[in-house]
Amino acid sequence: MRVTNQSLAFQVNEGLQRAFRRLAEVQEQVTSGKRINRLSDDPTGAVRVLDLHSFVASLEQYEKNISSALPFLQQSEQVLADVEEVVGRAKELALAMANDSHSGQERALAAVEVRQLFSQLLSLANTRVENRYLFGGFRNGTAPFTEGAGGVTYGGDNGEIVVQLNTSTTVVLNLIGEQVFQGVGVTGGVDLFDTLLDLEAALQSNDVTGPDGINTQIDRLERALDQVLRFRTEVGARLRTAQTAQEGVALMKLQTIGLRSRIEDADALQVYSDFARFQHAFEAALRSAAQVFQPTLLDFLR
Repeated sequence: MRVTNQSLAFQVNEGLQRAFRRLAEVQEQVTSGKRINRLSDDPTGAVRVLDLHSFVASLEQYEKNISSALPFLQQSEQVLADVEEVVGRAKELALAMANDSHSGQERALAAVEVRQLFSQLLSLANTRVENRYLFGGFRNGTAPFTEGAGGVTYGGDNGEIVVQLNTSTTVVLNLIGEQVFQGVGVTGGVDLFDTLLDLEAALQSNDVTGPDGINTQIDRLERALDQVLRFRTEVGARLRTAQTAQEGVALMKLQTIGLRSRIEDADALQVYSDFARFQHAFEAALRSAAQVFQPTLLDFLR
């Protein structure tokens, strides 16, 4: 059967296009480093890669949540440690001043230090982290605790700031200020501010054994320390939960990215080998086509 020049040209052109497509596909893999660059490359693998991309994005959001939660919890734990120290110092003064060997003048001097401890406690209760009060709940416009003629009042609310740490774990960032510092809703709760103010008054009036005397405040200070310690323990547990979640999310992200890479990424050695092979095949096809279509003297004479 005679093969016409037109059909021969068509066959040669088809061969060149196939060789070029193979070379272009491999070249794209070399450039991108990806085995899957579009859905048609591997429909099943591409869908799996998209799912893994979405999962990594969710893990990165959990990382952001945890990164914002940790400073809040860490600062809360530190503040409660400082509060414990303040209340502990007040108890030391009360125990010392309850001794009959101290004079009224010495107790009056101790009252000055108690006033300083009260101011320190009020400042700690109004601590802020990244423009948010630790113990104010959802209310953030003004300090949650203010001192007035009748003592200290709470202006925050009972809102709980909840953060999602992973698919199954949440943590409450904040403690309710009036529970921590004023014992509201706490079994056997103690108002830390009132206790220090009453201790100051007892020291100023040289009252050791009266109903609101120094001995009475010692008992209240002991219960206050227990109260602060309970809340500090609770924050510590939340902090450990967040840190554990952070480690778990980081590990899950690393494993997911690795799995996605195994599905999506090209085998570098294989890709470069294929590229060299297809490039050689394409160049050979070009040379063959040039020879097939090389004009002869008869072509010009026709």
